[in-house]
Amino acid sequence: MRTPAVTINLAAPLSDALAMMREHDVRRLPVVIDTGELRGMITQGDIRGADIMRVAGLDPLDIAQALRQVKVYEVMTTNPMAITPETGLREAALLMIENKIGGLPVVDDQNRVIGIITESDLFETLVLQLDHAHTSA
Repeated sequence: MRTPAVTINLAAPLSDALAMMREHDVRRLPVVIDTGELRGMITQGDIRGADIMRVAGLDPLDIAQALRQVKVYEVMTTNPMAITPETGLREAALLMIENKIGGLPVVDDQNRVIGIITESDLFETLVLQLDHAHTSA
């Protein structure tokens, strides 16, 4: 799990979400309200329409303006699946596989985002375990 999770407020413009994803090199952001409570998830795929608009020949300045006008809550996935710090890695991995998602927000007992676990985190753990098993053999 990566903590603290990079989150975005649901009223933020899409341009802010895209900028945060680029700045922090992440593909998804938990969407929160002012208290930090989870309300949704937004991914690069949710914002990818901007690239389609560019390929279609729309002016980059027009695209940037559109991204400033559309709010995160208008395109986010609502009521996303989340886990707690007590959730095991196997269970988290199964949830991601079964639901075809690349990451899960980790929330406390008041539904506040405290971290995020991604498929990259699971791969890193697997590699460490394989390395450990290899050196122990």
